[in-house]
Amino acid sequence: MTASRPRRAGGRTHLEIVPDQLVWALYGRESLDPTGLAEQVAHQLEEMRPFALGIGGRIGREYPENNVSAFRRVQVALPDGTYGYRVVRPDWDAMMTGLRRGEFNALCLPNIDRGMRDPRDLEDLIDLVEQYGVYVVGMTGSIDLTTDEGISSARREVDQRNRESRNISRRMVNGNRRAALAGRHHGGSNRPFGWRSDRVTVNKREAKHIRREVPRLLRGVNPRTIAIEWNERGIPTVNGVQWRAVTVMQIFTNPRLCGWRTYLGEVLKNEDGSPVRGLWEPIATEEEHQALVRVLSPPVSLRLPRRGRGSTTKRLLSPFVRCGKCNARMYGTTRRDRRSQTSTVIYRCPGKGVGGCGGVSRSAAPIDEYVTTLVLMEQSKIALRKLEELPPWEKEQELAGVLAQIKETTQAYENQKISGGRYFPLIERLEARERTLKTEKRKYEAKRQARVEAATDLTTEWNRSDFTLEQKQAAIAKSITAIVIQPAPRQGVRFSPDQLTIVWRNDDET
Repeated sequence: MTASRPRRAGGRTHLEIVPDQLVWALYGRESLDPTGLAEQVAHQLEEMRPFALGIGGRIGREYPENNVSAFRRVQVALPDGTYGYRVVRPDWDAMMTGLRRGEFNALCLPNIDRGMRDPRDLEDLIDLVEQYGVYVVGMTGSIDLTTDEGISSARREVDQRNRESRNISRRMVNGNRRAALAGRHHGGSNRPFGWRSDRVTVNKREAKHIRREVPRLLRGVNPRTIAIEWNERGIPTVNGVQWRAVTVMQIFTNPRLCGWRTYLGEVLKNEDGSPVRGLWEPIATEEEHQALVRVLSPPVSLRLPRRGRGSTTKRLLSPFVRCGKCNARMYGTTRRDRRSQTSTVIYRCPGKGVGGCGGVSRSAAPIDEYVTTLVLMEQSKIALRKLEELPPWEKEQELAGVLAQIKETTQAYENQKISGGRYFPLIERLEARERTLKTEKRKYEAKRQARVEAATDLTTEWNRSDFTLEQKQAAIAKSITAIVIQPAPRQGVRFSPDQLTIVWRNDDET
């Protein structure tokens, strides 16, 4: 069926309507149906059927669209390659395509509010009437898109509905922000991993998995490794899909982990500048969260180099070694000796066809051993030097003075030298100051202890079976930027440290 192009004259579109030849498209929509049963949409279509058939013709197709907004816009790709924002309604778009193709020549809506709240959609509907001759009616109100006055009236009504939607959206945004500032959550399609369905109570089993991985991630284990291990162990996600590295990163960098409240991706702050705390139970401390963010979202200069599409390397120094002849990145591989039938791990410069010169290859074992020794020594020196540079806590005397005041004041009250009216307000202020100072002291001592552990842990844990290759590479990356391997002076010469040029990372980079 093809609709004839209508004639337009005198500010009116003249449609040739033959009631018996009308083929109807019926459209019903409900933007908010928490039950998901589409009962409202079904009622709309049920009422439209006799209404349309009373005018004449037959029903070609019904388009029920449930839980779809006619106002909310999403990002879409445009024909010119850029991105724009449009209201996306699959059934509405399919119906409009059918009307333009001539599959139907009449459209029935409950009212203009059910059809659209975006002016773009109304203009498309006006084009259907003026250019394709489609007959458009609504059960309630008056939709007359054949006259200039009717079009102006429809534009005013859509504009009014659009303003109403914007007002509702603004009130919802303000309400969500107020709830966020009060520390409450505002739901979501899935509960966060680590908490129960109420989003407040900790899920002990999942929280145990999270706490187990915090120290491993802080020591350099890649989120991809965690995702692989969790999939192998059968740890379920909240929506039943497989674990991915990006999902693990989102869990361990989410401020919710330490109890901070976020809104639109940013941590909310109180009037005093401190983060707003949520009403849920935290799983990690604030210090752990900040350390995880630093480790999992490091500056570009601290990220380990990767080959290819980002797969992890199998050799210790593969992310760092470079060719001394062409400066290309070398890679770790094995070389088989035909005589002894043994394999040796080597670092090799790729061939000329893949960005290298192919002129340098050296045995990996002595290079790995030498660089490892240097890194362990360097990391120990740095940790000890920083520990020495960290002075004793500067408020130790102030804390001692507060404790002495508390003791003296209490003795004076017990000896009836001061009244209760003066004692209790004074002791309350002194104890509050005591708590504040002790908290500061604990944090300061934790920093000192962390530096002491940093000086010893790397050396003691390097050869442990659970100290992964990723952790070793992360430790090396803190000290070394690159290792340039020079070609051997002649055939058969053993390894010498002089054949390496190590590019150390500057202190300001770390």
